[in-house]
Amino acid sequence: MLRRTSFFLFFLAVMCALGALSERAYSGLVMQQVVYEEGSPSKQQVTLYIQDNKLKQVENAGQFSPAVIFDLNSGNIIFVNDEKKLYITLNRDEYLKYIESFMSENKNAPQEKRDVKLKKTGETGSFAGYSSKKLEIYDNDKLQTEYWVSKEPGFSEEIDLDKMSKLMNEVKKISQNIGGSASISDNEYKVIQEIYEEGYPMKTVYYAPDGKGSVTEEIISVKKEDIPATEFLPPAGYEKITYQDILNQQ
Repeated sequence: MLRRTSFFLFFLAVMCALGALSERAYSGLVMQQVVYEEGSPSKQQVTLYIQDNKLKQVENAGQFSPAVIFDLNSGNIIFVNDEKKLYITLNRDEYLKYIESFMSENKNAPQEKRDVKLKKTGETGSFAGYSSKKLEIYDNDKLQTEYWVSKEPGFSEEIDLDKMSKLMNEVKKISQNIGGSASISDNEYKVIQEIYEEGYPMKTVYYAPDGKGSVTEEIISVKKEDIPATEFLPPAGYEKITYQDILNQQ
């Protein structure tokens, strides 16, 4: 359950983090991130490419490294399957339907009243060489998520705030309509937006609702460099499939 919850929270984190960014003025960013569970010696390696209203996330999982490409200029999302050499391009509506299908598995989960609050701790730290400040989200007075955010790397040069905020809001509405453990409240949405106005999350810790364990995402390096436009395109020679192909397999 913690892994599934952290996946959805990570999706929201990416959406919100992108929502905190705006117009481009210099070369792109290449970031290395590690993701790990509390008590586990293994760490998943993730590479993030950000440039000109585009973000690419690559899971460095050995020979086959799945990738997701977000293009805010077109509104499309590209999923790349290296193992089968396939890719699919989803428009905004198709992607939201995919998220709705994913979250609908929790539609019968019991609902609990939520009281989400943001605490600005005043604590500071350094991650990947960037000074960061610590913020915390509490749900019914229980620590839910810990953020260490920084404005220093200059992420605000790369992504459009309004476009990503619109997508984030649409995902929020879907989760509320479906219900279940993935849903978020209006207050939580405002809290998340406030967090990313404070800076980009250099380190995020998601705590399990039952207090047993956590999942951490941490940026360990940031480089500013020009990224070839081909990095945000499907690899040459890969077969394109359609959203209807996925529906036919269900």
